[in-house]
Amino acid sequence: MDIKLKPSIPQIFNRKNIQASHIKTNAIYVKIASEIATRLKETNLEFENTLELNSKTIDTSKKIQETKLIKNLYKTSINNPKSQHIINFKSDEEYMAVKNNSLDLVYSILGLNTINDLPGTFKQIYNSLKPKGLFIATFWGHGTLSPLAESLAYADEKILKGMYSRVFPFCDIKTLGSLMQRAGFIMTMADQEKLLKEYSCLQDLLYEIKSFNDKNILSVRPKHFTPKSIFKEAEVHLMRKKNSQEKFSMPFNIIFVMGWKD
Repeated sequence: MDIKLKPSIPQIFNRKNIQASHIKTNAIYVKIASEIATRLKETNLEFENTLELNSKTIDTSKKIQETKLIKNLYKTSINNPKSQHIINFKSDEEYMAVKNNSLDLVYSILGLNTINDLPGTFKQIYNSLKPKGLFIATFWGHGTLSPLAESLAYADEKILKGMYSRVFPFCDIKTLGSLMQRAGFIMTMADQEKLLKEYSCLQDLLYEIKSFNDKNILSVRPKHFTPKSIFKEAEVHLMRKKNSQEKFSMPFNIIFVMGWKD
């Protein structure tokens, strides 16, 4: 059955274009999983049934299971990744195939960035949790990849005489905190960790972005092929801001949100 969202919900992302690909090990994913594992240990609780939403790599669930606090761990994704070990069953994050009051813990590692109806997804997660259940998620925060977005916009304007959506919008920490409370979560927390990474060339940065397995699924993205000259000009613009080691810096801002079901 093809279920459609209500017309009132802006379709920022064309989720029909979501595709699973070969998953590459990514240090940022592992770092986030380690941080979530630390936060779980601080609860001094054990979790019988846990769900990882939009799982993209087996490395994250390994870190979570190392806590010895998880009895049953299930992993979902909207599509089947090519590695069958990554997920247990398919589930669209906007239409969760999970019973109400069935889970003790739900977490997601950068897996909810391309949700059109984020308030609705938060509410479904809340409903899926048992009383006293916990939800932890991370999002790309505002300012992530901002020099890249600026450089691509500069190149588009110079070469194509126009600007195009090439980097999708990132979340605001205050908005996420408000949406958590709106969904019904209590004792909500929202904090942000800022990472600054250096790259020798644009190709290295684009390779890392590809390893996140986050394809550009913006509804208003350019439909035509992007000429190589755009990337060359963008790289020139980025290198103008390089440091003494002939590298340019790129921010990755990671927002952590956490809340409990009463």
